[in-house]
Amino acid sequence: MRTTYNINLISLKSFSLFIVIFQALLLFVACSPDPIYVSIDNRIGALPETVIDPADNPRTPEKVALGRMLFWDPVLSGNNDVACVTCHHPNNDYAERLDLSIGVGGHGLSFNRSGDILVKRNAPTILNTAFNGIDEGYLYDPANTVMFWDNRSKSLEEQSLEPIKSMEEMRGNVYTADVAIAVVSSRLNAIPEYVTMFNNVFGEGTVIDGDKIGKAIAAFERTLIANNSRFDQYVEGDETALNAQELRGMNAFVSANCVACHNGPMFSDYELHDLGVPNNSKLEQIDEGVNGKFRTASLRNLPKTGPYMHNGVFKTLTDVVNFYDNFERNDADAQQIDFDNNPDTVAAIVAFLKALSDSEFDKTIPESVPSGLPVGGNIE
Repeated sequence: MRTTYNINLISLKSFSLFIVIFQALLLFVACSPDPIYVSIDNRIGALPETVIDPADNPRTPEKVALGRMLFWDPVLSGNNDVACVTCHHPNNDYAERLDLSIGVGGHGLSFNRSGDILVKRNAPTILNTAFNGIDEGYLYDPANTVMFWDNRSKSLEEQSLEPIKSMEEMRGNVYTADVAIAVVSSRLNAIPEYVTMFNNVFGEGTVIDGDKIGKAIAAFERTLIANNSRFDQYVEGDETALNAQELRGMNAFVSANCVACHNGPMFSDYELHDLGVPNNSKLEQIDEGVNGKFRTASLRNLPKTGPYMHNGVFKTLTDVVNFYDNFERNDADAQQIDFDNNPDTVAAIVAFLKALSDSEFDKTIPESVPSGLPVGGNIE
């Protein structure tokens, strides 16, 4: 009996100690600033696994391969020196690391690029542009969405042709904007490999024109998807995908009402807003956008796609977040933004924004292009 009594007494003491420890853990978790799990606000969400194609431009492997060649071939530019990839290189997450890109006549890539002609606006990433226009309900129409900082084009097919017509970006002064697409089409029709590729995609006897060029480039761009960020993984149920600081940042991002404009899977409402962004001193004229307004930028894959804003005036994400503490609140949606602008909160929001990145996307660089020109233009 004595031995039994001693065992029961030890068990009782152990159980009491367990209760004390358990209560202390509960108190710690309740008071801890580092939440173990944070529910997702219904105004933001993970990107879809698949992309919707326009009814008149379904993707095929052959069309994507053709679009890739066109994307990398400087034959699309006036002086045969600039390709789409010159300002949207995979090493930079298909964006540009300069505040304002250096277009025609330039040499080198990104930080090493030099030249006299500046593009008027910052070159954003084209990763995930296949999802442009997607809303909180995951609805979007790829044939009628929005492109560019001023929403002037309504599809990737339209957007892909505009740089070819732009003097600063690709055209130069070799010919005028109104004939740019016709001149480029004529060049492509004179290259046997392109004729074969276009025939394989669009049918025998195809005459290469702007419509087909745009469809091929758009088909390729719709393969440039980065939809498996740690945030996406968290939304899909992996509670360990985000750390405590990133979770605090997500809470601050939502509670500050950044989601008023940065919502949906792409963290953009794709609307035009007047934020009073400072001017870039490199520009001779102030860019007014559309009555002072510019489109809400997506927040996907930000770390390697800065500088930021339509004119690249902010070098870091910390600069961007701090801007929203004292910016001119000319816009009704922007007036709703209100957050505790202390260093810890700013750092947490920046950490969350970085967690919206996915580095697993197509980075294939062709060994050559059908024109025989330098791959990517004068970027070496």
